[in-house]
Amino acid sequence: MDESLPEGKLGDEADTLAQKMLTSINDKAWQNTGAVSWGYDDRTYIWDRKRHLTEVIYEGHQVLLDLNNRLGVIVGVNNELTEEEKIEICHWAWRYWCNDSFWLNPISKVFDPGTERRVVDWHGQKALLVTYTSGGSTPGDSYLWILDQNGRPTSWKLWVSIIPIGGMRFSWDKWVELETGVMISTYHFNMVKTIPLHNPVGKTELMEMVGRDIFGPILNASTELVSF
Repeated sequence: MDESLPEGKLGDEADTLAQKMLTSINDKAWQNTGAVSWGYDDRTYIWDRKRHLTEVIYEGHQVLLDLNNRLGVIVGVNNELTEEEKIEICHWAWRYWCNDSFWLNPISKVFDPGTERRVVDWHGQKALLVTYTSGGSTPGDSYLWILDQNGRPTSWKLWVSIIPIGGMRFSWDKWVELETGVMISTYHFNMVKTIPLHNPVGKTELMEMVGRDIFGPILNASTELVSF
């Protein structure tokens, strides 16, 4: 089952295919989506995209993260935890966020700094191979996007460090349109592990979503933040 990473060609053709994929999900609407909430397994997220802050709730922990500076605060624990425990909780919140936010919408990251795009001849059709040479928690991972005639993904194949088998394929199904207009796939089928995303909600502003600024504790100058 293990497949080698396919060879592809860098250049304008790959970039044009990537732009077509962005258009298919209305990436312009994603850029105007200021806040997103969703769930995966028993984890839930509220992501303030404008300020690069996120709330991660997992295993009973409510963690607020400053994504740019990798700082965090665990809400409601006071002195109940040691510094090492706080670092561990924030570290795992960060790891979960990196993985789960990537499944939410990696399409809009195809032109991120450190990405390489190649066009691949895959069973007689043009597919897009995207490699992340830097960034995130697992740089070096590659993804082959299989697209329909309109450029919208139907599946992708993975060559990633956390999966020992190269070329594992997941579907991109059950597309929904968020209130802001961006299209999100909420169901990724694989015979070994299927990944569903729960209740994605997109708003222009955080206040439209929750009615208050939930990130006060991490923005308060007197809060002792955890570096992880």
